[in-house]
Amino acid sequence: MRKLTFLLLFISVACLSNCKKDSKDPGPDPDTELPYTPIQFLRSFDVPGSEKITFDSVTKNYQISLPESYLSNSAELKMSLNKNVVLIDSLGKATTDSTITYNFKGNQPLTFTLRDKEDKFAGLFTVYFEIAGQPKVELLTKVITINTNGFKSPFKFVSGVGTIPSRPGQTPPVIKATNAKTGFSTQTTYYQNQENITFENIDKLVGADPIKIEILFADKDPIVFEGLTFTRGEPFSRIPDSKFVYSTKDSVFISGGYFISTSKYTVKFTSDFVTAPATASLRFLSPTSLNLEKFPANIAEGSYLLTFHEGEKRIGEGSIYVSNVASKSIESVWKGELTQALIRNTEPLTFKKGDAFYAKPSPVEYGSSNTNFDVNKLPALRLKSGATTVDLKPALAVVNWATAGVSYPVGKYVVPASLAAGQYEVMAVFPDKTVSKPYWAKMRVN
Repeated sequence: MRKLTFLLLFISVACLSNCKKDSKDPGPDPDTELPYTPIQFLRSFDVPGSEKITFDSVTKNYQISLPESYLSNSAELKMSLNKNVVLIDSLGKATTDSTITYNFKGNQPLTFTLRDKEDKFAGLFTVYFEIAGQPKVELLTKVITINTNGFKSPFKFVSGVGTIPSRPGQTPPVIKATNAKTGFSTQTTYYQNQENITFENIDKLVGADPIKIEILFADKDPIVFEGLTFTRGEPFSRIPDSKFVYSTKDSVFISGGYFISTSKYTVKFTSDFVTAPATASLRFLSPTSLNLEKFPANIAEGSYLLTFHEGEKRIGEGSIYVSNVASKSIESVWKGELTQALIRNTEPLTFKKGDAFYAKPSPVEYGSSNTNFDVNKLPALRLKSGATTVDLKPALAVVNWATAGVSYPVGKYVVPASLAAGQYEVMAVFPDKTVSKPYWAKMRVN
């Protein structure tokens, strides 16, 4: 019955919306003679300082036109609600408030919901803000530092900027960069309050050549800044976490950057169990990708920390397990948030007695968010130092990886209060009595 009533309400609203209503009209007309009258949400709607308010009854959009002299970054929406109507706050709860203060400058359009107190009908409204005249934008620096994440926005929107977009159907602003010497040009869309800006082939902007940047707002004159210089920031590199065990015949792809074809890139394989690191060359593939095509000769099976270098500069790290056969091992050991299971720890292990920590086994048992994992399938952790050997039993901790729609179990362990201070090898003892190779880092217990 509720669905039928809502459908009839929608049809009646559509029948009433053959034209757009201008000025400070609150919206739906309460005095219609149709059998099913749309709910009267508002008695009045006003934005102090505005020149014009237009309501589109088809889309339920409000267009707020502000004069060029309007300098505030925010505006007040003052509504007079019908006695049976309430405003829904950001938490989805009804409130008796009828005024909304919104910081519109450079933000997305405002949306708000009104509904009747009996929760039979509701209306979602969108409010766009537009300021007359030209936008005023300041350039905070002429030296732009970039990497593959782009660069921090150097623009300060001073005035003349409404919501982005400022009207329904309007395209967002475009930022265009041109190398004045080579003629190379690239552009990207600018979204509301965007902190980092990225361009395709951004490495072609780097160097001593002067760069021109244009900000292109819809229906406005271009805002132009000239004489900028783009410099390369500190490069970085990492191994994607999608693969952990590598055979010596595999390729290891390293992402990050941005990288330079004329630089020398290397990787060092280290652990607390090798006296000298093994080193291999990395091949330049692109400004965002390097490749280890050949493992160091005679590298032993085991857990390794990999450090990446551009020349002598360390630019990142990762961890992998090297094995030419199917092996059980420890992928990561860490202290802190459970969600750190989504990345591999590359820091040394320094714990105190009584500390709780996690260990992720390999291979991982994946399941859905509803899977009931068995703690008895998780390995114990064996800590060994000289003649001292201690096995730590796991408690079950489940990582829910919402973006992938999967979950998996990891072990939660506690450093015994009675454990002597020192350095301990960390190995996994699986339920089938398999004992893994030591984790690349020894555990220091203070």
